[in-house]
Amino acid sequence: MTAHQRINQAYRQAPWRKATQIGVLFLIIAVLGASILWIMLTVTVQAASAGLQIQDLEARQEELQRSIASMRTDIAINTSASAMEARAKELGFHRATKDEIDYMVIPGYTGRQPQISAPPPTASVSPVLIKPSYTQSLSEWLLQGILKMNEQAGGLAP
Repeated sequence: MTAHQRINQAYRQAPWRKATQIGVLFLIIAVLGASILWIMLTVTVQAASAGLQIQDLEARQEELQRSIASMRTDIAINTSASAMEARAKELGFHRATKDEIDYMVIPGYTGRQPQISAPPPTASVSPVLIKPSYTQSLSEWLLQGILKMNEQAGGLAP
């Protein structure tokens, strides 16, 4: 046996070591695959749970909106002029005559000031909501950039 053959034989691995390495590699890949699947499953379950919670909350929101609308209708019915007059009559009130009304003059009181809820109609220009830089097309922007670069370089090339 030569020295070269002895070195090769020393570095050669036994067949059971190769099988063990392949087995460990397969086990690592299986564990990584199972971990990835577990993470995907966990995220999917959480997303599904969040989706169900959103559906429940949206149903509750619709129920509350219907309840609020019903209560507003009840308030509108109960505060209508005819309902208020009927309740006032039940409580013993009656319409006041001119003789029963007393007006008081309070010095310095100018009365209610009118509330202006909208600005007067003028030909005012509404503010621009979109910046001018966002109204350019891509081709306009590229052409403008090329022209700027050309100006900075000193004009057109011959």
